[in-house]
Amino acid sequence: MSGPTLGFPSLVLTVAAVVLGSLLVAAVLVTVGYSLLAARRHRRRESMRADLRSGLLDRLYGPEDPDWVSWVAGLSAASRDELESLLDVYLRQLEGSDAARLAELGVALGIPDRSRREIAEGDYWNRLHALTWLALLRDPPDRKLLEDHCTGTPRERAAAVRVLYMGDAPDLATTGVDLLLENDPSAFSVFGIDTLYRVGEADPSPLLTRAAAEFDEWDPALQQQVLSVTGHLHSVVGDADLSWVVEALSNPEERVRVAAWRALGAYGWNGSLRAGIDTTTITADPSPVVRASAYRLLGAWGDPDALDVLRSVAATEPDGRTRVVAAEALLASRPRASIASTGATDPPEGLEEAWAWAVEHVRFDERARDVSRGSPG
Repeated sequence: MSGPTLGFPSLVLTVAAVVLGSLLVAAVLVTVGYSLLAARRHRRRESMRADLRSGLLDRLYGPEDPDWVSWVAGLSAASRDELESLLDVYLRQLEGSDAARLAELGVALGIPDRSRREIAEGDYWNRLHALTWLALLRDPPDRKLLEDHCTGTPRERAAAVRVLYMGDAPDLATTGVDLLLENDPSAFSVFGIDTLYRVGEADPSPLLTRAAAEFDEWDPALQQQVLSVTGHLHSVVGDADLSWVVEALSNPEERVRVAAWRALGAYGWNGSLRAGIDTTTITADPSPVVRASAYRLLGAWGDPDALDVLRSVAATEPDGRTRVVAAEALLASRPRASIASTGATDPPEGLEEAWAWAVEHVRFDERARDVSRGSPG
């Protein structure tokens, strides 16, 4: 009699187990090997980075000419790549003469020329990467290069103008506004809005002139952003045309009307502008949010004429919460200490309940401040 033999199913299971076991062992060996190789590369990179950092700082702060060109010429391709990474870090941290000296290292590495080629020949991400480098190096390219290749999206527009701003390019305001707002512009990100503000703060005239001519052609989101920037400008506006801001008080979009009232807060000194505002637009506006913005504006101006208008238009305010906003705007012109002590017991007509609530809010706020300062309640 012959001994027992494995059936076909058992044989298949045995072979499968052997194969799976072999694959598992191979996977473990590959994973361990890769981990060891990665750890080795990491140690080499850290050692290289430490040497490069030491060499960079010795040359940057040493008494002699750093001679970046000779140093870079003696480095391997891997070392140059690592040095670029270090340069990126330090350029984001340093200012003044240190940043200017580091910019020379960027030139020695060939970054400005490479970045200009990437703007002209690269794709979207290449262009953004190149613009970032030129901004860090404070090395603005020609306007034509930016106009030809960097106006396809709001992000590229903002990045291109930020390069001009960082490099203190000549005619920054005009060129910056043209790049940002020419040829059917779209709404910006927060970075883009900040860039538009920086350009406008340098010289508000180009921005205000373009807005006066093209505001109605923009989509509501961009209109809102430009109004917001206009309301935060601290540069001297002079006799710039701001009639478009007043006209925006009647815009069909609620958010644009709100932004227009807020923008006017910076121009209470402008008598001719104020004379062009029809206060009946406040009571006629169907949005309590817009009316509340108008009340805050009048309270922020705070002069007798503005407060008289505020008392007049708020007397017929139909919305309870908006009446509170009107009361708070009126109270904002009075010393908080006197409100907290006397209660400001002369409420305007039509605002009695809202006035009492606003006064109590001021009292509570003052008591909270006293507690935080350690004063007795």
